[in-house]
Amino acid sequence: MCQIDDWQSRGMLSTDQASQILGLYETRTELAERYRSMALLTLMGAAAFLVGMGALLLISYNWEAMPDLLKLIIIFGVFVGTQATAFVLRFRRGARLWSEAVFFLGCLFYGAGIFLVAQIFHLNAHYPDAFWWWALGVLPFAICLDTLLLHALLVSLLAIWCWTEIIGFSDLGAWFFGRWGFIPNGAYALPLLALPGLMWAYRKGSVGAVSLYVAVLAWWFFLQPFAWGLEEESVYFIGAVGGLMLVIAESHSAGARFAVPYRLFGFLLAAGVLLVMSFHGFNRQTLYSIDDAKSLMLALVMAILSAAVIYVAAMFKRYESRGPISVGQQVQQTVRRQWLPIGLVVLMIILLLWRTLLGEPLLPTIVANVAMIFLAVWLMDVGLREDRGQPFAAGVLYLLLWAIVRYVDLFGNFGGMLGAALMFFLCGGTLFGVAWHWRRRKQQQHV
Repeated sequence: MCQIDDWQSRGMLSTDQASQILGLYETRTELAERYRSMALLTLMGAAAFLVGMGALLLISYNWEAMPDLLKLIIIFGVFVGTQATAFVLRFRRGARLWSEAVFFLGCLFYGAGIFLVAQIFHLNAHYPDAFWWWALGVLPFAICLDTLLLHALLVSLLAIWCWTEIIGFSDLGAWFFGRWGFIPNGAYALPLLALPGLMWAYRKGSVGAVSLYVAVLAWWFFLQPFAWGLEEESVYFIGAVGGLMLVIAESHSAGARFAVPYRLFGFLLAAGVLLVMSFHGFNRQTLYSIDDAKSLMLALVMAILSAAVIYVAAMFKRYESRGPISVGQQVQQTVRRQWLPIGLVVLMIILLLWRTLLGEPLLPTIVANVAMIFLAVWLMDVGLREDRGQPFAAGVLYLLLWAIVRYVDLFGNFGGMLGAALMFFLCGGTLFGVAWHWRRRKQQQHV
């Protein structure tokens, strides 16, 4: 607003041009109203959850004394009545916010009904299936009703379902019209269930919904090594997934909002893995639990997955640019431009092979520490390139975390309190310097 007023006073913009520019952005009133709506929706969702729990406890108090037919009537009557009330509120009364809370309450009753019907008929089934059917029933409501609250419920159910399947029943085998015992149970239906919601989020321009589905996909990838009995090799796979999510983030156009969720969860996965691998004790300890065949197979899977993601990212940029460039040239440009995310993926594959074939822990420790520094600097560069403070601050904090961890790991016993005080003084001075540099840069941009 201040800049536009200044441009108008200098005669650079007319009143109509200023109005057209302001029309492209949210006003402060509109932004505040959107935040109030989100806060109110969150509170109403929490209230609906508590009301649902209270209703279930009230019914459960006399549940055993009721006949089975009455139980079924109550279950289906409460679910249908709640959803019918929500439809009336939304399409007859126009009370959108209230309808979202009641729809959410109805979906909670639907899930509770699945467990209660199983209890009535004494069905002793595979209990993660209940969460799968619950999520499947919530999916059409989430897609058709255009409400973030139901997407949050759907994502939570999918996360619980894949966790219970993989951690508790990975030995049962994959399910596809029967159990395939030679393939571990990795909850492979989750990407298919998450894809409609992710497409809806892109179509609606909802960064919050994209963040929800990216989070559940990251969680699913995080659990895959445990399904395949690769717990010791999981750090390499998770680190590679983090690098690939950074590749997807960088495949978006510069400054795109949809890149933020991929960058956030990619950074968390990659940064966490590098932090663990930066300790010599960890790399030395993992040498005693090596399965050469599984490790080599995992390295091959990581290489194939990485090549596929890089190829798709290159094709996406080629389609976006619409330039006369060959596929090979576009792949080369993608690798050159995304040198750090792709380098992280390649590094994880090389370190896995190094651990499997050579079993020497010192070099992986050194390389992991160097990679932490490069990741921090790269993230700061992203913040400067896109003029965004959050990735820049995250890079600075990650660099400081590396410095503190390395001091405690290597010199904690030697330096004592005086050394720790010096370390904190240096970190504080670094933060002051970074804040001053960012402030000066912002001032220069506005001059």
